[in-house]
Amino acid sequence: MKDVSAGRLAALSGLSIAAAVALWWLGSTRLALDHASDPGRPSQQALQALWVVRTMVIALLAVRLAALRGWRAGAQAGLGLAAPAWPVVLLAWSASSVPLTQLAMMEGALLVVAGLLPLIGAGIGRVLRRSEAAVLTATAFGVGLAALAWFAQGLWALQPA
Repeated sequence: MKDVSAGRLAALSGLSIAAAVALWWLGSTRLALDHASDPGRPSQQALQALWVVRTMVIALLAVRLAALRGWRAGAQAGLGLAAPAWPVVLLAWSASSVPLTQLAMMEGALLVVAGLLPLIGAGIGRVLRRSEAAVLTATAFGVGLAALAWFAQGLWALQPA
């Protein structure tokens, strides 16, 4: 029962992230059209924001859940965070000049991250048998990975075609 509630929380978090970025993207596009500037730029920025924010939240949540409840719970949370934004990703991509191959590689990398980070969390949970120490260590590790994703986002920034 607890795994179901964690999965629902992850899916709701993914929907909230997608809704917030979609709202920002639509507003920015409207402002770009009003000022006769490029409406594809806010689309590219929305894709980048969706990717970075989802990566950061997956790093925090999936590692922690996997340390506490195992790989499956962490992987479900990671997928629950990534998948709800896919309709917004497709819409923003269609309005941008980002190549489909680059977008597919970024989303594929996000799915790989969502599957591998829970392995690390599950490993932390097995090595540190006490759940308090495992959750604390996994949370610290997740915070470090989220900070790395934030500060290194320029390395994998989406480039227009």
